[in-house]
Amino acid sequence: MKGSDVSGKVINKADIKKSANIAIGEDATANMGAVTMKNSKVSGKIVNKADVKKSANIAIGKDSKANMGSVTAE
Repeated sequence: MKGSDVSGKVINKADIKKSANIAIGEDATANMGAVTMKNSKVSGKIVNKADVKKSANIAIGKDSKANMGSVTAE
């Protein structure tokens, strides 16, 4: 959600098992079971409930990001 105006709740419920989330290369991004908000305004609650088991989350490279079962607000 980029440049959003959210009134209420942002809810992320991730159930991730036996998975790989990989970002490789410069400025690469990988999201799994994740909510990413950039330049957004939230009036209310942000709720994150993640159940991650036997999984890998890997970012390789300059300014690379890998998000798993997360909420990222910039």
